[in-house]
Amino acid sequence: MLLEPGTPLLVCHRRLFADDLPRFFVGRVDACEDGVARVIGVTWTRDVTHGFQRKADLRTKLISLHTGTVIVYALPPEVDFDALRLEQPSGHEIVLTDDAKFRMDLSERIV
Repeated sequence: MLLEPGTPLLVCHRRLFADDLPRFFVGRVDACEDGVARVIGVTWTRDVTHGFQRKADLRTKLISLHTGTVIVYALPPEVDFDALRLEQPSGHEIVLTDDAKFRMDLSERIV
């Protein structure tokens, strides 16, 4: 099976319109069957005045791997979920990091 229980994932919701704000979900696979993954984790949203905000409560999402509205990344198993944060060091750059060994550039365009 491609997505085993415990696999860490980053789910990026595709922006469908120019004014859509980026949304992200980071979690671990609880189960996967027939192209649908049950993932337990946290949601990140972007507030135009305060940057990215991590919602405090854990959520369970059912993610269809067949849809064209999400991009799913497998994260390294050693990612520290408690330390993960989204940063915007420049106007267009978006980075997911745990301030240790993991850093992933999620920018939509190269400036």
